[in-house]
Order: sequence, then C-alpha cells, then structure tokens
Amino acid sequence: MKRWMACTAIFLLAAAFGWAQEAPKKPEAPPIGALHWLVGGVWTADASKLAPGMQRIETRYQWSDNKAFLRFTTHFVFDKGTANTYDGNFFWNSESKTLAMWYMNSKGQILEGPMQWDGTVLRILFRGEDFEGKMADMKVEVTRKTNDQYHWEVFEKNGEDWKSLFGLEYLRAG
Repeated sequence: MKRWMACTAIFLLAAAFGWAQEAPKKPEAPPIGALHWLVGGVWTADASKLAPGMQRIETRYQWSDNKAFLRFTTHFVFDKGTANTYDGNFFWNSESKTLAMWYMNSKGQILEGPMQWDGTVLRILFRGEDFEGKMADMKVEVTRKTNDQYHWEVFEKNGEDWKSLFGLEYLRAG
C-alpha cells in the first residue's frame, strides 16, 4: 500500500509540474492529400477544335509510391497517334510551406511554380512559353465541378490582369 501511495504521489507531482508525458500527437496530414479526388481513371477533354487532327487530351493522376506527391501525365491524342506531352508532380513544399507543381514538357523544358487549393479551385502559377513562343507569366485554374468533372483554364498575365487563353472541360472515365 505504501508503495502504491508513493507512486501516486510521484505521478501527481509530475502532472502538477508538467513532467508527465503527453499523449503522442497524431501527425497532421500533408496538404497535398486534399487533391486525392484527382486520383484514378483517365481525365479526358475534347480537343478537336484546338488543332487539325487532334481528338482529345488525356490526363492521369496517381499517388507516388510513398504517397508524398501526385504524379500526372498528359497525352495529346491525334488521328495519327499520341503525343506524350507532360509529366510532372504536385507536391507539398515543406520549406516554403506551399503546394507546388513541377513538370517537364516534351521539349525538355521544366516548368514549376506555387499552387493554391481553396477547396474548389486549384491555382497554379508558373513562367512558360505562351502561344506565340515568348516567355510569359502564366496561370492555370482547375475548378472542381464534381468528383468526376473539372474545368481547366489557362491564363496569361496582361499588365495587372489575367487574360484567358482557353479552357477545357475534363471528365473522368474508368
């Protein structure tokens, strides 16, 4: 009994002075997890009006093996074949504490920039070639409509404003 009372007294003292070990905190989920809705199937947009012989654009999203980032691939499907156009990643940049994007296009150019997800719209900023081949500040907005539909739109910085270049509706299949 004396031993039990001594242990209880030590525990109470430890608790009073904050010496007691706190329960381990559950680690916070990385913010990249909020984009889980993109994973799975093939996201397809009708691109038949973008270029002669072009049929559609297909984008696939999958988790990296360690679930630390999302991989994406974008293929342009033409009447006479497929162009594997973009391969990249969406990730949480722990150093800058922001979501970010990094990808390489089929020309070997690396494009990267910060992303912001507000629960409905994913905004991606980067510097890249515009449709005239000149370097420009660009923005892509991916607006989630449902779990199987989003609107994709690309903008170019025009002074203080953003000029929409074009947009596509993506639907998930399979």
